[in-house]
Amino acid sequence: MHTKARHPGVSGATLMRDRAFDQRQAATWCAATCAGVVAAQLLSTLLWDHQNGTHVVWFPGAVLLGALLATSRALWPALVACAYAGVVATISAFGLPLSEVALVAIPSMALIPAAAWCMRRMPRRMPALQDFHMLVVFTLLAVIALPVVSVTLTLWLSHFTSLHESLLSGWANLTTAHALGYALYVPAWCSLRARESALRSSGGLDTGFAILLVLALVILTILWYAFGDRVEYRPLLCLAPTPIVIAAILGAQMPGSSLTMFTVAVIAAHMTSHGHGPFTLASAERTTLALQVWTLLAAISALAVAVVVEQRFASRRSLVAAHRELHELAGRLIATQEQERARLARDLHDDINQRLAAACIDLSTLRKRLAPEYRADVTGVQDRVVALCDDVRQLSHQLHPSCLQHAGLRGALEKLCRHPQGHAWPTVHLLADEAIDTLSPEIALCFYRVAQEALANAVRHADARDITLHASVDDGIATLRILDDGKGFDMAPCASARMGIGITSMHERAKLLGGSFDICSTPGKGVDVCIRIPTTTMTPM
Repeated sequence: MHTKARHPGVSGATLMRDRAFDQRQAATWCAATCAGVVAAQLLSTLLWDHQNGTHVVWFPGAVLLGALLATSRALWPALVACAYAGVVATISAFGLPLSEVALVAIPSMALIPAAAWCMRRMPRRMPALQDFHMLVVFTLLAVIALPVVSVTLTLWLSHFTSLHESLLSGWANLTTAHALGYALYVPAWCSLRARESALRSSGGLDTGFAILLVLALVILTILWYAFGDRVEYRPLLCLAPTPIVIAAILGAQMPGSSLTMFTVAVIAAHMTSHGHGPFTLASAERTTLALQVWTLLAAISALAVAVVVEQRFASRRSLVAAHRELHELAGRLIATQEQERARLARDLHDDINQRLAAACIDLSTLRKRLAPEYRADVTGVQDRVVALCDDVRQLSHQLHPSCLQHAGLRGALEKLCRHPQGHAWPTVHLLADEAIDTLSPEIALCFYRVAQEALANAVRHADARDITLHASVDDGIATLRILDDGKGFDMAPCASARMGIGITSMHERAKLLGGSFDICSTPGKGVDVCIRIPTTTMTPM
C-alpha cells in the first residue's frame, strides 16, 4: 500500500488551500495578461490609424515581457498562449484573415520568453532599477535584438499572406515601433512593481506636481503647433520636452519618464498626421520614422537619467535607515548606561558604604580598647574612613540621582550646584523656573545629566570661576543653558571633530528626545551650552 508523502507539520487541507491559491493566482495572471495585450493592441492600432497606415508604437509584446519578468517560468507557457490569443483575436476583429494573422504573430510572441529568460539569468550586483549594467542588457536584448529578429521573421512570413501590402509597413518602421513599445512600457512596469523603487518609497505621485506636468505638456503642444512649421525653430522645439521629461523623472522616476515620453509621442503623432509639428517631413513614413527615432533615443536617455535618480533615492534611503539605526543604538546605549549607573549606585550604597560604616563602628570599638597613646592614630583612620563614606555616598548619588524623584528637577539642580566638601568649586548661579518640576522624567534626567557633564567640564578643564545655569519652560519648549567664564576652546571643524565623549553624549541625549543641542565657545571667553527639548516629546526608551 502506497501513501503520498507530505511535508512534516503540513496538513492535507493546507496543501489543498495552497494549491487552490496558486491556481487562482495563475488564472488571474493569465486573464490580466490577455486583457492587457488586447488593450495594448487596440492602443497601438489607434495610433497606427492616426498615422495613415504607418506604425508608431507596438505595446503587446512589452506587456507580455513585463508579465514574464514578474512570474515564475512554470507559468510562462500559459501567459504566452493567452497573449498570443489576445493579439490574434484583436487584430482579426478588424476583418483580417484569422489564419494569416495567426501566422505573422508567431515570431513577435514566441521570441519574448527567450529574451525574458536571458534577462532573468543575468547576474545582478544591485537592484535592477539602479543597475546600469541591467539597463545596457535590457537595451541590447529588448530594444535592439528582440525587435530586429522578430520583425525580420514577421516580414518574411508575411510574404506568404496578403498582409504584407495591406497591414505591415517597412522594416525600419516596424522595428522601431516594437523597440519603442519595450522601451516605454517595461521599465515603468518594473518600477511600479519593485519594492525598492523610489516612487513606491516616496508614497506616490504628488497631485500638484501632476497638474504642473500636464500644464507643461499643454504649453509644449501650443509651442509645437505655433512654431513647428518654421525650420529655424525645429532644433529648439525638439529639445523643448527635455525639461519636462527631467522633471517627470525627478518627480515620478521611470513611470513618470515613460508616461511623459509616450504622451509627447502621441501629441507629436497627432500633430504630424495633420501636417504640423517639428517632425513633419515629405512622406508619412519618413515623418513617423523621424518621430520614432527621436522618441526612442529620448526614452533611452531618460532611462539612464532615471537610473541615476533611483540610485540617488536609494542612497538617501540607506542614509536615512543608517541614521535611524544609529539613533536607536544611541538610545539603547544611553538607556543601558543609566541602568548600569543605577546598579553601581545601589552596589555602592547598599554594599560598599555599609561595609565602610561597619568598619567605622569596628574602629570605634577598637579605639576604646586601646591604650590612650594609640587612640589618636585610630581616630585619624576612623575620620578618613568616614570621609571615604561621604565620598562614596556622593558618588552613588551622582551615578543615580534619586533626588530627581523625591525633590524634583529644581531641587536636584540645586543640590548639584552646591559646593562639595573638600573640593575647589566655582561660584554657581542657578536660575530655575518652578515649571521645570512638571517636566517628564525623561526630560528631567536629560537636563540633569547635561548640567552634570557641563559643570564637570567647566570645573575640570576650563578652570571656570563663575557658572550660570538657567532652566526654563516657555511655549512648550524646555530650555537649559549653562554659561561659564573658563578658558573655552576652538570651535573650528578640525577641533570640533575631536570633541570628547561628554559633549557627544549631551548631543545624543538631546536628539534622542527630539530636541536640539548647541555649544558655542571662543578661546579665553568661556563656553555657552544650550539644550532645547519640546515638552510634548515622546521617549524612545
